[in-house]
Amino acid sequence: MALPVSVELQGKRILCVGLVCLDVIVVCKSYPEEDTDQRCLAHRWQQGGNAANNCTVLKQLGVSCEYLGTMSTDYGGLFLKKCFIDNHIEIKNCVYYEEKECPTSYVLINAQNGSRTILHSNNNLPELNCEEFKKINLKEYNWIHFQGRNVGEICKMIQHIQNWNENHPADIIIVSVELEKARTSLRELLDKADLVFIEKDFVKLFGIEKMETAVQELSQMAHPGSILICPWGDLGACAYDRDGKLVFSPAYPPSKLVDTLGAGDTFVAACIMGLRNGQSVEEAVILGCKLAGAKCGLEGYSSLANVYEKIKDSEHK
Repeated sequence: MALPVSVELQGKRILCVGLVCLDVIVVCKSYPEEDTDQRCLAHRWQQGGNAANNCTVLKQLGVSCEYLGTMSTDYGGLFLKKCFIDNHIEIKNCVYYEEKECPTSYVLINAQNGSRTILHSNNNLPELNCEEFKKINLKEYNWIHFQGRNVGEICKMIQHIQNWNENHPADIIIVSVELEKARTSLRELLDKADLVFIEKDFVKLFGIEKMETAVQELSQMAHPGSILICPWGDLGACAYDRDGKLVFSPAYPPSKLVDTLGAGDTFVAACIMGLRNGQSVEEAVILGCKLAGAKCGLEGYSSLANVYEKIKDSEHK
């Protein structure tokens, strides 16, 4: 199914399916050498995980959204649950596990250049499965976004949505998926969605070194009429729209790099919001690059709403 020009909002939510984890962030004067000791500049706990971050950004941008995934009930899990509640993000359909550990990422942020180095641990928390997904009421959503993870189960979930769409033409749900990691299994998701985000690490599985080549070549493997969007860091992003037109956006770097953690998740969320609100693919990609660039100059996400308002004001002048 091709992505329509616009999606009637009808008070429905965007659902993001994937991972939430605890980010333990340490800000360093410089990236530490092995077997050395230095005092950090700051540290904090923060909610992380691509799908959870997508929700955080969407909510900052004024979009009603919901996170769906598995969560633990340990101390880290309770912290993450509180973050969702504090940010007014719906989590009513999440699946909780006792005696399982909260996935945790240890993030070193280099204060000199804003780079982030991540060490991730996920010991025993199960992934969401299709039977759990089928318990939600699809009528509440008009867009469902998947973080590319447990491929077999996601394929079943998308098929469940396609069955719904066939039987409910007045309540069509748009499906998007993010293919980020260099995992060959993710190739199976290329032709399953209306909108596919292909990230640099995934693209390099195919021996591709340029974003233009990525969207041109991988569009042949995607579902006919789908949209491919490829962000490429400081080179900006490009996309193939529904008509096979190649569109570009430059990067919009901040005056000073502060915190690049979550810039990619910001880009994805902004593109989804733009397309859902009726923007063209090019307009949505430009918005994604502007907000992702602004995010790199901010600590966390709390000021993105102000940035978005300034972008809208500048466009209306």
